[in-house]
Amino acid sequence: MTAPPDEVPLTPAVVRALLVEQHPDLADLPLGRRYAGWDMAMYRLGDDLAVRLPRHAASVGSMESELRWVARLSAGWTFPTQRVVRAGTPGAAYPWPWAVVAWLPGVTAAEVPLTADAGPDLGRALAQVHVPAPPDAPSNDEQSIPLADRTDGVVRALARVEQTARARGLRLDRERAERLWADALAAPVDLPTSWIHADLHPFNLLSVDGRFGGVLDWADVSGGDPATDLGFLWLALPAAGVTAALDAYGGVSDATAARARGTGLAMAAGWVGHEDGSPQEIGWRALVELGVVVPVGRWLSTHAHRPG
Repeated sequence: MTAPPDEVPLTPAVVRALLVEQHPDLADLPLGRRYAGWDMAMYRLGDDLAVRLPRHAASVGSMESELRWVARLSAGWTFPTQRVVRAGTPGAAYPWPWAVVAWLPGVTAAEVPLTADAGPDLGRALAQVHVPAPPDAPSNDEQSIPLADRTDGVVRALARVEQTARARGLRLDRERAERLWADALAAPVDLPTSWIHADLHPFNLLSVDGRFGGVLDWADVSGGDPATDLGFLWLALPAAGVTAALDAYGGVSDATAARARGTGLAMAAGWVGHEDGSPQEIGWRALVELGVVVPVGRWLSTHAHRPG
């Protein structure tokens, strides 16, 4: 999938004009390179800041949520994150709200994967995020949904995994995958609707030589099941790191652990179908860590003496 183009001009000149107009004390800081995601563009500003702007109308609501909710929620967080430093309003030929945010050192965990040692810090960070959400918290169309609503997508994604695994010397353990998904669907939701990041994949986590460096991009912040964010852990960490993260989180019930594994399976299987190489590799790695994809040789030795 290719990210959509900017719907409005998002040039350094536009960003500079917004700063001059609304935050003149920051306007003389040097503008650095542009970073563009699906929804937002970001220009580094000086050494410690960045300017973050919606790229298209559909992402304006996400920026409004960041400005309304994340600025308030993050006041008590102790982990590194992209805090809102200043709010911006439409102006200077730019029609939407925008923000100046903190700049964090490091690279994404998609570029330098987190090691198992990063698990405890990430688990403690999520424990701070996952507090009960109010009734008017935003809802995310993809993540604030019951696990059962993901079933059709999981079935299609696992079929694709099964078809493509052999070329990598891997095999889907369909029995284990189906049991994991069935256990997730049967697990009751035993936690209140809480604030969740809702997009906690490795492109939104920072790595500093494999250590946890912080959380990026709160565009999808919403109310949901904390197990959703916990499911993303398998995309970001080796299995030992997931265990360490859950321990530092404060532990979870068997039901929450089952829902988290189910979410992890849904995410990982879906990422395998991504057209870009890096998300594909993340998806395959997560499926291995979940134990539902194994090397062909290991699968054959394990199953050689089973009846049938």
